[in-house]
Amino acid sequence: MKKILLSFLLASMALIATAQDQRQLTDINHTVSSTVRYKLYPTANMWTYLKLDTRTGRITQVQYSTGNNEMEVLLGIPSKSISDAEAKNGRFELYPTSNMWTFILIDQIDGDVYHVQWNQEKEDRVVTKIQYFPMQ
Repeated sequence: MKKILLSFLLASMALIATAQDQRQLTDINHTVSSTVRYKLYPTANMWTYLKLDTRTGRITQVQYSTGNNEMEVLLGIPSKSISDAEAKNGRFELYPTSNMWTFILIDQIDGDVYHVQWNQEKEDRVVTKIQYFPMQ
């Protein structure tokens, strides 16, 4: 009886741990089909999200509140021109960094990467291309 109870307890703990790991993975990566045009990414600030247009790379900072401080402002657009023929849902993806203000944007077709900086202050909102220097 003790062996059955112990086995049941261990199996239950494994299921709970797996469910928590899956929830955390979904919360962090927001694994969604690449056919969606827009994705919303949480920041370390509970009131602020980043909205990515996965087709064009355009990023807006979305702030909500319990008062009247809600807004959506443009952070920036990658410094490349993408024709309608080249644009497709899922082309761009955002990745958080260990700095709460900074994300990395990648063009999954060309491999270009961008430094994305969100902030409450307009002058500190940036989307700039990270320069590629091949090994010599």
